Amino acid sequence: MKFLTILALSLGCVYLSHAQDTDKKDIPSLINDTRELRALMQSDPHRPIYHFVAPEGHAMPFDPNGAIYWNGKYHLGYIYQKLRNGKYEHVWGHAVSTDLMHWSLYPDMLDIKDGDLEKGIFSGGTFMSKEGVPHIMYHGEGANANMVAYSKDDDLKVWKKFEGNPVLKTPDIKNPLNNEAEYSAWDPEGWYDTKAGYYYQISGGKNPALFKSKDMYTWQHLGRLLDGNKKYLYDSEDLSCPDFFSIGNKSMLLFISHNIGAQYFIGNFANDHYDIEQHGRMNWPGGTFFAPEQLKDNKGRNIIWGWVLERKPEQFKDYGWSGIMSLPRVLTLDKNNILQINPPGEISAIRTGEIREENIIVPPGSEKALKASGTSLEIKLEIEGGNKSPYGVKVFCAPDGKEETVISYDPVKKNITINFVKSSVNSPVMMPANAIFGKPADGFPEKVSEQTAPFELKQGEKLLLDIFIDRSVIEVFANGRQCVTQVVYPELPESTGIKIFSKGEKVVAHKVQVWKMAQANAY
Repeated sequence: MKFLTILALSLGCVYLSHAQDTDKKDIPSLINDTRELRALMQSDPHRPIYHFVAPEGHAMPFDPNGAIYWNGKYHLGYIYQKLRNGKYEHVWGHAVSTDLMHWSLYPDMLDIKDGDLEKGIFSGGTFMSKEGVPHIMYHGEGANANMVAYSKDDDLKVWKKFEGNPVLKTPDIKNPLNNEAEYSAWDPEGWYDTKAGYYYQISGGKNPALFKSKDMYTWQHLGRLLDGNKKYLYDSEDLSCPDFFSIGNKSMLLFISHNIGAQYFIGNFANDHYDIEQHGRMNWPGGTFFAPEQLKDNKGRNIIWGWVLERKPEQFKDYGWSGIMSLPRVLTLDKNNILQINPPGEISAIRTGEIREENIIVPPGSEKALKASGTSLEIKLEIEGGNKSPYGVKVFCAPDGKEETVISYDPVKKNITINFVKSSVNSPVMMPANAIFGKPADGFPEKVSEQTAPFELKQGEKLLLDIFIDRSVIEVFANGRQCVTQVVYPELPESTGIKIFSKGEKVVAHKVQVWKMAQANAY
């Protein structure tokens, strides 16, 4: 798991749950309270309408976990906080979908009961045993150990904790993110290798380690996961929330560091060794994409979700909720084994009211407003600009220019940027450079007003943007090769405009499609 309980408490979070002491209130009162809470949450102008949002009030952390495609359904676990015996405990909720867009709620995927070794359920992932039974490996908070659960229920509503728990105990250290020990039990990832005939376990932390086992009861420590002679990460980074899976003919390790967020390795796993060929990031200083979780569906697609970190200023009203999941993203490798990131085709199910425009010419140093407007949209553009100056799209634009968020491509610096300095009327807006806790990585300031990701167009290639805005969430897909996630909090009701802009050279928007997105959250 990515959060220590003490951190959540220090942030002053108040957790709400449907599980609060039902014997103290009658059913009609509980129903009325639920309706009042739902009405309060839905009155928030920043609460997304088509991203999956925490169903029961505040949820932080809100890591996606335990994702699996099973018997025609997508199952997604998520961390939230449940009140039990007068204390808030971290458990996994359970959401189910058949189309990736609309979700039903199941009983909790993993819970805490009297007598359990752990006091809370932190991060982990799903894998199949050699017998084809769904299993989950997770970190047991309070036990300093990694645990396993499994389900033989056709609908995965019932999970049983493994008789061999704990499967890995932490050496006698206080903090797995800052230790000098050989390894720690922390944020595990498990899988069964059919060729090798072994179960494997990655245990995260500051010194991520690799283990293997024939039966999940006895584990052999194979050593450090990452080659210590190769420098991939900043010294300040840890490796947590690992998710290890095959993609194309390669092996991908998706993970986070707490101070910068989501990133990945691509390479080959063989003979108990992970040979890394590429390293890339999915979040950059100021960004809000965290704790990604992956599954492979019946179409062979690698699909991920991430927790979209919220950075809402304290002066905003508390509407009784927190916890946003990103849209699902499909990961593939191109012919050169370079990662491709795209929204799933199922997104078309919630598109409504399309507005099209073509051949919009924007003179140098100017901007043009689109016909479409709104705060929960998909904006798809094909843009051709120069090679000497930035150009792109502005969203959440107020008519007088007091509010706007700028999405730009810079052909000289070879990057794509979301600039949010004027995203709220009380500018300049600055957000923490670090993702959750810990100091920003070497060389980065404490706060920033933009998030910048590396991206370069090929010779003669047009800029293809697929932008999703949802009240406070922005997800920008660029040419299927990059994706940048950001939260912003426009305060003016009239900040609904969209503009195409050019900094210094003529820009032509050859094709523009904008859809209003239907509400997918039914809770």
